[in-house]
Amino acid sequence: MKLAFMTVVLGATLATASTGASAQLGGLLKGGDSAKGGSITSDQIVKRYVGGAKNVVNANTSMLEAVGLKDEASASAAQAANLTEGATKDALEESVKVQTANSKALEAKLADSSLKLDAAGKKKFSAGVTELAKGVVSYVTLGKDASGFKPGISSLGGSTTSAVYVAKSLPESTKTLAHTLKMAIEYCKANNIAVDKSATDATSLI
Repeated sequence: MKLAFMTVVLGATLATASTGASAQLGGLLKGGDSAKGGSITSDQIVKRYVGGAKNVVNANTSMLEAVGLKDEASASAAQAANLTEGATKDALEESVKVQTANSKALEAKLADSSLKLDAAGKKKFSAGVTELAKGVVSYVTLGKDASGFKPGISSLGGSTTSAVYVAKSLPESTKTLAHTLKMAIEYCKANNIAVDKSATDATSLI
């Protein structure tokens, strides 16, 4: 009798353990993508990054035009075509390169003490600063959510590759854009150009 009882208990224990292991394995194979402090999928990372990058493209295009860098402004605007929710790693990588080049060009121009803008230029530049602030805020918040992003076991494909690239490159991109934003705000203050409060507020997140 005692032997029969032990057999029943042992069988129940093994069944429970097997069920738990199966559930864990099933969760892994379902995979979704994970990140520290919560969960975020590769599709969400790419979608949110693209949204912020579009702000940056619009900002750079406006500010570059305002300071007379027409060729750079055209190159910036052309990047909009690559910024889709299904953007590949190569497309995003190219976009980051253009963003970085634009930041360097803008900062060099802003450092030129002879740079003076007319009323139309000031208005365009101010709008660009506001748009850049939106992009920086998007990058900062996404950077926190995507920190430590690791794709699930079964998460393969373009969006995952793009998401991994975004998570890896975002800190440096954010740092670069934040520096440009601060320089742009300083230029505005020194030249009586209106600065939206949202732009100055954005610098507190950096």
